[in-house]
Amino acid sequence: MLSILILALIAAGNPLQVSLWVDRDDAIYHPGENLTIYFAANEGCYLALYNVEQGGGVSQLFPPEDDDGWIRGGQTYQLPPEYAEYDYAVSGPEGVETIIAVASRSRLPQLHDEGPDIVTEVIDIQIKEPEPAELIIVSAPRNCRIYITEVESGAKEYVGDTPRTIGLKPGEYLVEIKKAGYRTLRRTVSLQPGEKRKVHVRL
Repeated sequence: MLSILILALIAAGNPLQVSLWVDRDDAIYHPGENLTIYFAANEGCYLALYNVEQGGGVSQLFPPEDDDGWIRGGQTYQLPPEYAEYDYAVSGPEGVETIIAVASRSRLPQLHDEGPDIVTEVIDIQIKEPEPAELIIVSAPRNCRIYITEVESGAKEYVGDTPRTIGLKPGEYLVEIKKAGYRTLRRTVSLQPGEKRKVHVRL
């Protein structure tokens, strides 16, 4: 009884604390970008990490199967681990997903567990579509045909004749300018969110 009382007094004087953060201070991500999650506790404890999706679906991120969820105090953990052969890629649509860490000194807690031995930490992940970029193409001679290929997907599209302003999602593109009787000009451009790029070409 005395030992139990001493342990209770120690726990009361040194509360369990959990820290949870991600690799961006503003926790804002665009669809397709990778996300890294970090967590730590001030002392050894059992910890479970959950992802609550926009539609209410829940997935357990930590611990992995056949792991009891015990983590060491003062040590920082990350997901995916450094040695992992996979990434956490953010997917759309726009909205908010929630990462929840639930910890206990005595047992591996479940998402909705409550009680004096349960500590919960929450972080919201904002998913936003990137601001479109704008590509302006001017050529000499005029009225050249413009073809744009998205490098990542390989999708190619005829978008009109020069001069022309084209709205594109951020990324890398191969731009082809063609006109009968002239050589075809090819140029690769990388566009950032909200960027306005003007390109002058002469065939």
